[in-house]
Amino acid sequence: MELIRTPQPELADLIERTLTRNGFTVARTEVEGQQVLSIPDERQYPHARQLVEELIGDLRRQQGRPALEPLTGRPQPLLSGGWLASMGWVTKSILVLCAAIFLTPWIMGNGVYSALMFPHSLSGLSAQPWRLVTPMLLHFSLLHILFNLLWWADLGRLIERFQSSGQLLMVTLVTSAVANVAQFLTSGPAFGGLSGVVYGLLGYLWIYGRLNPGAGYALRREIVIFMLAWMVICFVGLSDVVANAAHLAGLVSGCILGGIFGLIRRGAANGAV
Repeated sequence: MELIRTPQPELADLIERTLTRNGFTVARTEVEGQQVLSIPDERQYPHARQLVEELIGDLRRQQGRPALEPLTGRPQPLLSGGWLASMGWVTKSILVLCAAIFLTPWIMGNGVYSALMFPHSLSGLSAQPWRLVTPMLLHFSLLHILFNLLWWADLGRLIERFQSSGQLLMVTLVTSAVANVAQFLTSGPAFGGLSGVVYGLLGYLWIYGRLNPGAGYALRREIVIFMLAWMVICFVGLSDVVANAAHLAGLVSGCILGGIFGLIRRGAANGAV
């Protein structure tokens, strides 16, 4: 399926390199002086087209000296579409769910929180398996939810935008489950919050970007250092009020997933070159 035509060989080279580094199979021909790039596998076409549109948009914005993406240093993609418009459905859904659930104690009492908290024993998960991940939706103060949702929005948006909604959903569910079990084994069932997942996404993007730098959206070093330093501060000075086990378990599980998929995507890109 034809993806793009351009009279500029340099632009065609850039698009072809970007696609192959992200694991796409690209066919290139020349027709009447135009460079034609196609995707033989129609299943890859929608994602490839989205990536090309974003790349071209970034190139155009670079010409106007745009602001930089704070997490990656890439040209800021939010200027043309707005903060919310740049998110996919998974990122938006978790934002809405967390905000709606946060308001339920004032409207419906504590019944919703009680139904979503981790059970009092691991055996309770067999009857109510959703409780393995739903503690990530619970927040206990305005500062708690604002901090978590701001980080979730930025980190989740990167994965959903440059990989897929399914990938973000998978990383979210896995890191949430690992973080929640770790926190339960450490402190019991009285915990909640999205921060374990936030650290999972951080670890995923951090290691993925280091192992597959050709993807072009690695986290900035300063962001990783800040978040790791904050985790250490919480371990040292806030151990009684912060779910430190969830943070650490989320980070480690996210790093493992980032390592696995970073190596897979890098191997696929190298094989396609």
